[in-house]
Amino acid sequence: EGYRARDSSSDEDSEFQAEKKARLVQDQNVLNTVELMMHGLSYLGGSSIELKLENLSCFLSSLMESHKSDILRILESCVLEHPGHVSAYATFVGLANVRSYRFGGDCVQFMMMKLRYYVLQGEWLNVRVFLQFLVELLNCNVVTGASLIKLLNAFVADCEDPREPSAIADEQARRDWLALCVLSALPFVGKELDQRSGFSRLMITLQIHVKKRIPLHVPLLSLWRDSALLPQLDQLESLWNQVKTMEELQWIEPEHQLLPRPYLAFDERLSAALQHSVPKFEMPAHQRGWSYPQTELIFRIFDFRITSHEGLKLPPSLSIERYLLESQVLYVLQSHHLDRKKCAKHLLSIAASKPELAVCHSIVEVIFGEMLRLPKAAWSTINYGTILIELCRLQPYKVPPIVVRAANIIYSQLESMNVACFDRLVNWLSLHLSNFGFHWHWGQWSQDCLGYSYYQPKAIFLRELVGKCIRLSYYRKIATLLPQSMVRFLPALPHPHFKYIDPQIPGARLSEQLLEAMRDKESDLARISALLISAPEPTELCKINVFTQNCLHLSSKSFSHTSATLAKYLQVFKLLARGEAEQHAILDGIYEVWFNNQHFILVVVGKMIRMEVLLPKYVVSWLFGPPMRRELTKMYAWELLHVTVRFVQHPERLGPKQRPLIKEEPIDLTVTDSALRGILLDIVQRIIKILRSEPESPVGSDEYYRFQWILGRMQEVLFTYVDEYQKLGSKLSKISQDADLNKSIAKTIQAFLVYVM
Repeated sequence: EGYRARDSSSDEDSEFQAEKKARLVQDQNVLNTVELMMHGLSYLGGSSIELKLENLSCFLSSLMESHKSDILRILESCVLEHPGHVSAYATFVGLANVRSYRFGGDCVQFMMMKLRYYVLQGEWLNVRVFLQFLVELLNCNVVTGASLIKLLNAFVADCEDPREPSAIADEQARRDWLALCVLSALPFVGKELDQRSGFSRLMITLQIHVKKRIPLHVPLLSLWRDSALLPQLDQLESLWNQVKTMEELQWIEPEHQLLPRPYLAFDERLSAALQHSVPKFEMPAHQRGWSYPQTELIFRIFDFRITSHEGLKLPPSLSIERYLLESQVLYVLQSHHLDRKKCAKHLLSIAASKPELAVCHSIVEVIFGEMLRLPKAAWSTINYGTILIELCRLQPYKVPPIVVRAANIIYSQLESMNVACFDRLVNWLSLHLSNFGFHWHWGQWSQDCLGYSYYQPKAIFLRELVGKCIRLSYYRKIATLLPQSMVRFLPALPHPHFKYIDPQIPGARLSEQLLEAMRDKESDLARISALLISAPEPTELCKINVFTQNCLHLSSKSFSHTSATLAKYLQVFKLLARGEAEQHAILDGIYEVWFNNQHFILVVVGKMIRMEVLLPKYVVSWLFGPPMRRELTKMYAWELLHVTVRFVQHPERLGPKQRPLIKEEPIDLTVTDSALRGILLDIVQRIIKILRSEPESPVGSDEYYRFQWILGRMQEVLFTYVDEYQKLGSKLSKISQDADLNKSIAKTIQAFLVYVM
């Protein structure tokens, strides 16, 4: 009987566990379905958004209480992942509020809790998205207008502060960003709030803030130095003017349904629901460590009068319609930039939904604007480039001509383009061409450069573009594709040069002996070292140069051969590279062998820094030394500079790649930060020294273009390491106040300090 009782109990436990497992599986399947349906609201294809919302609302009608926390969690992730579709998610909450007033209230409380959380975390992009979502809840009759106005006024309360923004660090950026959050939401609810108490105060606060601020960052962040053809305006000021125009026109609805309002299809049902008050909110005071997004400049290359081959036009450049269209494109880029196929698909779905507008022009314009944005782009150039490539493949007859047109417009403005964007443009176009067989209207561009000197921007651009294309392909292919008019921009064959073949050159005898010893398979490092010590060469630096060139000459067949040879003679190099002069001799040797192959110079120098043969500070002093002055107008010199600085930023990259499996001592971040600031300050001082040595020259001369190029490169360095240079603000300020400093140099540094301090 006891056995039978235990068996019965065991069977009951098994049945209970099986039922529990089945319920868990069922719950997970339900949640997966909910997540799939919610994310489906962000896709413009397939069935209509109204049908998707109706299906989702019906499906969740019986799950709102039992799965509330999971539904709210999924809703939060969807709102953050698809910020361009918050109106659809707000409509879902509105329909849920009709079915369950309690669920609607819990949703408002949850979203306000998340808004506070992201504010305290300093995640300001998420703060803007959640504010937009809460604003849309008013249109769905979920929250009251009075409580929403209080929330918006709480956001801009700092803008009412009579103190100058500079009184507190980051205060200008904080006020600008909070004002931008509110302004970007007003086109959606301005009409609903216009006659309510508190709205006029909100508009007056915004107006005073916009009018009293001085946008000193505009000249610094402008892509064009002095181009009247492509003006760039401050984003906040422009948006204020657009919102003010909407108010004067009684908040007339923008054309082409650029304000998505899916809730209008459910207006009768939503209007019957009860509303909730938005909980009281106070914006916390600025805290140490909070960093606010900087106000950007509006990027325009396509005028609204420009039409596509289908006769479509863009909205006027400064209209609210243009802003709203670009916002939709930007939201898609932010959500899907890591998945080029999905991103391109969503972007083209926007174009399909607005067949009366030249949306593809706007898409290309926004991508270029983000890619060339100053002080730095949000993502890598490859990221933007792959999205453009995918768009061209999906719409081969529509997008490629627009990309070509955009490239031509930017190329025509190269004379006044900020040098800090130059590398990104070269890297993008070379990547783009590599995916389409390097076919381009080379002849047309080369004709534009007839009579141009070596240092003029278009000549430098074509020279660097051809060089980068060769790096992505091979010399013979590019040389075959280029027309005769482009031959002058073709670099020399990327072959190594070994000067010690000439027996008359000092060091030739030692080179011959070393080559014989290094080719002898039975030779060891001791023999090599003995030859170097006993050699009667005139200087120690000559011996180092000879040894370096011999190593690179013997291993010039490939990167792998070079890497193996450097590893083989690592101890000899470390023995020779005792100080700055000795390391400069090694670098001179690398340059003399590979001056026709910039890629090899980058790889070899980077390898020797990693192997701790070369110290980054000595690589910097060599780069700005007399032998390399002419190379400073070439991209690879600055690429090498950034590679060198990255080794200082990340000292864990130094040494062998395969480290022993032992517990390593943690890296002292204080020492790393000190070393990084030291080398960055040294870089600026060396650039200024070179600029001071340049003679004052008339506009259009070679000397003028060279000065502007190096000055632009200094600005690029400041932008690239903006956080570190911000900490060096007092030292940079002292440098800029030097009475003997050229006005252009001082103005560049001072404009940067105004922007970051």
